[in-house]
Amino acid sequence: MDFNIFQLLTHETMIFLAILSCGLYTGYTDFRYGKIANVYTLSLLILGVMSQALFVTAGEITWGHSCIILFGGLGISFAMFCTGIWAAGDAKLFWGMSLVMPPSAFSGMPETQFYPLILIVNIFVLFLIYITLKSIFKIPLQQQRTLISKNFMTHLKQFPRRILQMLSYIGVGGSAFYIPRRFGVELDLAIQLALFAMIAFAFNKVIERYIPERYKMAFHIIFLPLTIFFVIRSLIDLGSLIFFIFLISFFLAISGSFIRSLFTNATSIKDLKPNMIPAERIVRVQEQHGTHKYIKIPSNFANPAKKNIVVDVSSEGLTEKQIAHLHQLKAEGCLYEAETGLLIQEKIPFAFMIVLGALVNFLAKGMIHSFIPPVEPSQILESVRLFFA
Repeated sequence: MDFNIFQLLTHETMIFLAILSCGLYTGYTDFRYGKIANVYTLSLLILGVMSQALFVTAGEITWGHSCIILFGGLGISFAMFCTGIWAAGDAKLFWGMSLVMPPSAFSGMPETQFYPLILIVNIFVLFLIYITLKSIFKIPLQQQRTLISKNFMTHLKQFPRRILQMLSYIGVGGSAFYIPRRFGVELDLAIQLALFAMIAFAFNKVIERYIPERYKMAFHIIFLPLTIFFVIRSLIDLGSLIFFIFLISFFLAISGSFIRSLFTNATSIKDLKPNMIPAERIVRVQEQHGTHKYIKIPSNFANPAKKNIVVDVSSEGLTEKQIAHLHQLKAEGCLYEAETGLLIQEKIPFAFMIVLGALVNFLAKGMIHSFIPPVEPSQILESVRLFFA
């Protein structure tokens, strides 16, 4: 029997075993030592590039499709790293996983070619399940109710400002749908969503960096007509969109609160050590008489565009220079609210989530909901009736 290395390299079982072995080991080193060695992630990236070339040669995908996977995975990884959600090792692990996954692992989603987006959704669905289960067993019920009610009231107060901001982002990002359609270009829906996110993200960074705080809301209002032009077609659409934004933003606020309760501890300034991961930012605020004060602001994402941030949310952890600066500010009595310490985040096993998400993607042939059989409402009602019968 002839030995065909081409068939060996493209065989699903070999790819599955490569994902399992490399992923589980990097997940272990990440959980045990808080780092993923570059030799493993770079090896996975090289294997991923080779796999993409083999998939194209075998006629399973085109070169254009392969470029979408290559740069789409890179874009998602870079965004997750820049916002401080993932460390560099986690981001490179995800990129490698998105490259090495065979097209057959996405055969249940023929309507899109943006495979990295499917993979990231599966990963965060698993992360949400993990957070939910851990919250049930680790956070007392009374504390859960307090967190939800507190966040709900805060969210109600901040929502008018947030809805103006979100509608302006949607209006600007909506150009990702309008402009290609205007020129008769048909793009994959997932690619349009990715372009939408990139345009909105860039718009946000421009505002954060170049627009003074007192003019920001006026700047958002200027771009509101774009939402009506690109997205909204009726008052019903506008109401539905506002309700959807309210639910999503409230869900994100609740998730952030539960994550902080589960994975953070207050650590005094004197006990801070390099590589500790801050879960809140310290910013410098100028007072009316010209002096500065330093305050803590809860945050779920990094914001590198802000120049007045002394310590930001970062998956890379504190540096010795930052810690020395905090010690100096504490000695000068400038920290005020930070005197009680800084919230430090414990390690979240994202590497395991990435690996598990890839394996689930492989088995489900697409989105994780493929494992859940469709259920008709009549079946649910009948099950409830039989339960109480």
